Amino acid sequence: MGACPNNKGNDMKTTIVIAAGLVSLGIVGATPAAAFHLSPPGDFSADGTTSATKNGITLPCKAHFDGTVNADGVGAVTGGQFTDNGAQGCTLVSLQNLPWEVDATGKKNVLIKNVTFSTPIGSCGPGDVVGKIKNGHLTLVNVSLPPDCQVSADVITTPTVKIKRN
Repeated sequence: MGACPNNKGNDMKTTIVIAAGLVSLGIVGATPAAAFHLSPPGDFSADGTTSATKNGITLPCKAHFDGTVNADGVGAVTGGQFTDNGAQGCTLVSLQNLPWEVDATGKKNVLIKNVTFSTPIGSCGPGDVVGKIKNGHLTLVNVSLPPDCQVSADVITTPTVKIKRN
């Protein structure tokens, strides 16, 4: 048998190999970088009020959260403690599934991922919640959290965590 009169089969193989190589290097098919990030990098704390509502019962608490922002501007909630604020049981709130990743998704919006906690009124999560942050003031207002919870928060970060455009 003689040589193939055209080289299209070999050209196709070469194209597939090059494309596969570029994808594996992340040059083709990579997602664009986030348009926003959290700042400044380093550890932060957040203090204020929170509430969880489940089955018509609301548990209002005073909250203290610990967190960090990495060099890429991605945050994480790494811990938290609660004290009573008009209702008993807040000291029994337990954060789970930590750390919770915090991504800046807009000029004032953050997405907190895999939020999960247990309370005397029942467990909430895991699920993602959307909040607003402006000059270190983070708010969540009656945000739904699976399976049947509503969560709210009004906390101030120290140092002041801000969202910046990339």
